[in-house]
Amino acid sequence: MFDRALTTRHLAALACAMMCAACQPTTSQPDEGPPPDGDGDSFLEQSGEGKADAAFIEEMSWEALCVLRFVNTAPLEELDEAIHSTPAANIHELRVGADGQLGTGDDVLFDSLEELDDVSNVGFFTFRGLSSFARENKETYCLGLGEEQLLPGEVAASERIVERASREVIEKAKVNGLARRDAHAKAHGCVKAFVEVDPSKLTSAERVGVFAEPKTYPAWIRFSNGSFVVRPDNEGDIRGMAIKLMDVPGKKITEKHRDEETVDFLLINGPSMFVRTPQDYVELAEKTFDGNPVTFFLSLNPADIKWRELWNLLEVVNKEPRNPLQARYWSTTPYKLGDTAAVKYSAKPCVGEDLEGWLDSDPPDLMRDALSVHLTQIDGCFDFMIQQQLDPAEMPIEDATIEWSEDESPFIPVARIIVPMQEFDTPAQDEFCEHLSFNPWHTLPEHQPLGNINRARRMIYDMISTLRHDLNDAPMDEPTSHDLD
Repeated sequence: MFDRALTTRHLAALACAMMCAACQPTTSQPDEGPPPDGDGDSFLEQSGEGKADAAFIEEMSWEALCVLRFVNTAPLEELDEAIHSTPAANIHELRVGADGQLGTGDDVLFDSLEELDDVSNVGFFTFRGLSSFARENKETYCLGLGEEQLLPGEVAASERIVERASREVIEKAKVNGLARRDAHAKAHGCVKAFVEVDPSKLTSAERVGVFAEPKTYPAWIRFSNGSFVVRPDNEGDIRGMAIKLMDVPGKKITEKHRDEETVDFLLINGPSMFVRTPQDYVELAEKTFDGNPVTFFLSLNPADIKWRELWNLLEVVNKEPRNPLQARYWSTTPYKLGDTAAVKYSAKPCVGEDLEGWLDSDPPDLMRDALSVHLTQIDGCFDFMIQQQLDPAEMPIEDATIEWSEDESPFIPVARIIVPMQEFDTPAQDEFCEHLSFNPWHTLPEHQPLGNINRARRMIYDMISTLRHDLNDAPMDEPTSHDLD
């Protein structure tokens, strides 16, 4: 919410733009005059915001991706049509590389608005012209419903995360004698569950994958804290709910689990992510491992503060859930629903009952204790729901820091999760829980993960799981039932 607010400088810039609208050419003409943005124009440079922000285009937004796809793919003729010929030529010259030819090995793509901002004569007016043209031709240059866009540098960023996370897992295993997960290291417990699918509120086109027909799937659910170290539950943290359905036929996406009959859903107790790109993922992971996660969000330069990411994190860690079965969880990232639709997931507790013997103190394992108290008295119950993407701009695929509006697109219940009364806190079940793995890509093609954070997860989750099992000399078998024998 903070980074969308218009500052006084922004309003001044907008007023300037409106008054000077007549001096911004929409098409290149022989007598078009000098370019509207100067050679070294750096509007609002003194505030550290740069020209891209002066045009009110937020990095990684749907609009920003329209602009980047336009400048990275459009011929010079279309750039000339959208903006002044001088910045158009400068953009094109950088794009084609040393040989002056598009489509060759030395082509240069703009990875971000910041890089585009560095081009001579690219400033406020040029950005607005590029954005207007791209959005007017959105079928060509903008993402539609359910569409994602591969971002430059994703693979390298994912490899860097794997390298650093692997190092942390190995070092902590030497100290603890056990290789734990690089995130969600502490489990409150793994519990037996049943997922009762009811697709009656879905259209025929939406009844795909595990939501294709009424069916009850046996499942395992792992409740956890988000931290990469084991610490008391009364400390602020992210809380996780990882669901593994069993008896799910069909070929899965990942080669390793192609013929397994399990499907995973990963959720946390907040609706939005704290990073926008794999590069942000790298930075936050490294600073977290170094013990300084706050420096990812804050900066001495106000323009560099990651307001929305910080707000999303604080909203989650400041929650005080007392019982994993009475918290709401979200996927935060989007997933396919069939061929073209995109959805997010949420699990919301059913209307519950008061429990006897409620815990008023704050023991280190209060979440596990509450889970145990709950399941000795009544079943746990969640409504599992999907939220459909209706607007690619307001409900983006590539920016998981933006919450999709429930007013615009309410969640639709598609299943009920029942966690029957049970005893789960046994040594055998705890060991099983420790070796269980979850990956959002361990699913059917009809539910393929979408967006850059999910694409980074594909490599990271798989590599860390393999490393962890190797260090622990533990099998990587997928469960086939509730029987642990």
